[in-house]
Amino acid sequence: MSGYGISIFDRLIEQQLLTPYLERAMVADKWPEEYTVTVDSRPYSGTADGYFHPSSHCLSSPRWLYYVIHPDTKDKMVYPKRTLQSAMTLAMGSALHAVVQTQFEMSGLIRREDIEIPLVDEKRGWRGHADWRIKHPNGKRYGVEMKTMNSRSFRNLIAPKEFWVYQLNCYLDALDLDEGIILVAEAGYPYEFKEFHISRDDELLSKLYAKWDYVRECIARNTPPESFCCSYGSSDMNTCRARFECHLKGTSG
Repeated sequence: MSGYGISIFDRLIEQQLLTPYLERAMVADKWPEEYTVTVDSRPYSGTADGYFHPSSHCLSSPRWLYYVIHPDTKDKMVYPKRTLQSAMTLAMGSALHAVVQTQFEMSGLIRREDIEIPLVDEKRGWRGHADWRIKHPNGKRYGVEMKTMNSRSFRNLIAPKEFWVYQLNCYLDALDLDEGIILVAEAGYPYEFKEFHISRDDELLSKLYAKWDYVRECIARNTPPESFCCSYGSSDMNTCRARFECHLKGTSG
């Protein structure tokens, strides 16, 4: 058996459900010499739209969410200006995501209709896009989120970040799936991958939805949650996008 075959076998034994297929596709002898990759460079669509977003609103405090979601304050939030570094980080992450996605699609692991699936939960008031939904050759269906990290952070990663787990749980709930995969790509040589497999956690979702429901109730009463999530004058306050509507108005409401 060749070294390549052993690699694939070992990866499958280790329950790496996606990486073996990516490796096989990338090094296949009959793979086309060139192919088209579409990079999604659209700006983030979740700014001041009045919805919760699993990609950024799962771990936030109720008071912060109140100001970010409230129709009277959501357009007044202070968002950081883009820099060359932040723009390049986004561009390179999107490009790597596009390459992997294209390889999976060309190999038949995912279909066009199962890419960037728009999800809206009007009952809970959230919206987002799931990266991929796949029917794996093992017969199971998975929701998949891909993340990219610099090499140092990637090497130190031993478990998925908490907000990734929350995000994917929301998507699994909306897609009516029980299992998901977080695929993490190293954005730099040697371009390694790590997979984290999770099962939908209904208790986690219940607590998250209860928090979001509470924020909606506060908005309906036009009264913010009393508990501040940072101290006045702290570095957290000075960088918070809601600071002018929250702390700097000198009131708790």
